[in-house]
Amino acid sequence: MAFWSLQNIEFEKFVLKDARHQVRLLRAFLAIIIGYFVANFFLTMGNLIITFSQSFQH
Repeated sequence: MAFWSLQNIEFEKFVLKDARHQVRLLRAFLAIIIGYFVANFFLTMGNLIITFSQSFQH
């Protein structure tokens, strides 16, 4: 989903001409980084919710 959303950003304006392969690689790395942080956020929030709910059970 992050890779798909990065398709609309024109990275070609920020890199040299004839660097299409580098732009594709940049998009892939940015999608991986964004995916990592989004997944980490949801895992952290899930752990906080579980911890919070367990604190009221005791």
